[in-house]
Amino acid sequence: MVEDKHIDVNIQNKVMHIGINRPSKKNALTKGMYGAIRMALENAGKTPDVMTVLIHGTRDAFSAGNDLKGFDNRDPNVPSPGVQFLYEIENFKKPIVAAVSGLAIGVGVTMLLHCDLVYAEPDTRFRMPFVNLGVCPEAGSTFMLPKVAGHRRAAEAMMLGDFFTTKKAIELGIVNEAASNVITHAAKKAEQMAQKPQQALLLTKQLLKQTTHQLVVDRIGEEGRFFGELLMTRESIDARAKIKERSKNNAHAGLKKQ
Repeated sequence: MVEDKHIDVNIQNKVMHIGINRPSKKNALTKGMYGAIRMALENAGKTPDVMTVLIHGTRDAFSAGNDLKGFDNRDPNVPSPGVQFLYEIENFKKPIVAAVSGLAIGVGVTMLLHCDLVYAEPDTRFRMPFVNLGVCPEAGSTFMLPKVAGHRRAAEAMMLGDFFTTKKAIELGIVNEAASNVITHAAKKAEQMAQKPQQALLLTKQLLKQTTHQLVVDRIGEEGRFFGELLMTRESIDARAKIKERSKNNAHAGLKKQ
């Protein structure tokens, strides 16, 4: 099993808890973290005692998205660890529940479209800033989000790349409902599903996804190719450089105040 110090994995009451735990970076995902989550899902699928999966972050962040350093020097012809994770979560046959709090940005939002139930703290802030970074959305989201939200609402979220609230995320079909103490709430829902007749539960998930599954898999691949190509454009390189510089300046300002 691939391990990463920022990914916590444990099993409770037939639920595999996968915790993203890199709070100093708002749970931004690295190559190693993607690999660890992917392998945890793979193991959950093979483990009879695991009936459902719960994915959560920390109080201040579910995930701030892909670590920007992971975009540098990436080979566009090779599926990245992030894309491999996205294929795994889309192909995963058991129910997945997500508990979201703090920040959910980029893939921290789009991965939620692959979960069966999603709950979020009322004050969570969501954002899909792909265009702002000079890239296109990923995770099959350009197919999945318009399907549940409609073209115009999906376009507003993806093309403007602004922050939006939990209330808006519910309206877009990304989140089921708001919940305080969201990890506890989501864990109860995951445990509730884990007690259901498993053959019926798994078949229900299969049937729910049957019509769109291959279309989503194909779109993940298509988006991944465009994403890799766009990363190498001057627009994207400059946009990422500005964000890194701003983060560096903010960090320096914070040190001076201490």
